[in-house]
Amino acid sequence: MPYAFGAAAGGAFPQLFITKSQTWVPPQDGTICIHAVGAGGGGNQTDSSVGNTSGGGAGAYFKVSSLAVTTSGSFTIVIGAGGRGGHDGSSTSGTAGAAGGNTTIAGTGLTGTKTSGGGAGGLQDSSNQALGGSFSGSGESVVGYSGGAGGYGNGGAVGVYATGQAGQNIGHGQAAGGQSDAAGSGIETSGFGIIVGGRYSGAGVYNYAGGNGIQHNNADDLNGGGVGYSTAGNQPGVGGNGGLGGGGGAGYCTGYENNGYGGHGGDGIIIIQYLPW
Repeated sequence: MPYAFGAAAGGAFPQLFITKSQTWVPPQDGTICIHAVGAGGGGNQTDSSVGNTSGGGAGAYFKVSSLAVTTSGSFTIVIGAGGRGGHDGSSTSGTAGAAGGNTTIAGTGLTGTKTSGGGAGGLQDSSNQALGGSFSGSGESVVGYSGGAGGYGNGGAVGVYATGQAGQNIGHGQAAGGQSDAAGSGIETSGFGIIVGGRYSGAGVYNYAGGNGIQHNNADDLNGGGVGYSTAGNQPGVGGNGGLGGGGGAGYCTGYENNGYGGHGGDGIIIIQYLPW
């Protein structure tokens, strides 16, 4: 079932945050805005003897600004699941992250199926970025953008007004996941035709041998996770998870490949907002 929260959720103009695949029937007649975010890909895990780090690509985004609905209509909604980060404790070949799933909607009054594609999982070869998901669909003045690509270590971000920002290339504690162009106070503050993401992407974390263990460097809504990079064999390199739709950061542990954990990509979401106009 969809759930609602935030100031715009109550009264005559509810806002519904749909996080599970379902058949959705409008609870009341009116005009709605639809936002759809594909799921992010997971980051890879590797070490210096195998290959390079690669964050996951972010999911695509689309918006249908205005659609008249009635309680006699219905919509088929599929919500993409975030890709898992790579990890294989016995392998010496590294492990790629899994791709994020597509988020789709079709139904009464819509032209065909509209899709926010999931981002690709982080690759073992950093010369090829993990691509962000693509938008497909037409009609109803729909507008959509591809997700940001995974960088050399950091996950991509969801783009609401243009193609999402790619994850930055790895640096010693300075690189970070991509940041959404809709960054703000979080998804729950969305409303009345506007979607809002979180404020922070995942900062890249770098740990020299003998230092503190790598901490999870997770991202806020719509932003990319940061890389977890370790030169300490007893301290795992743990990539940060992407926020909703964001790509996961990579996990990298020099000389100790089985201590790396890629961050998970963020799940997709559909937001349905009833409008007062």
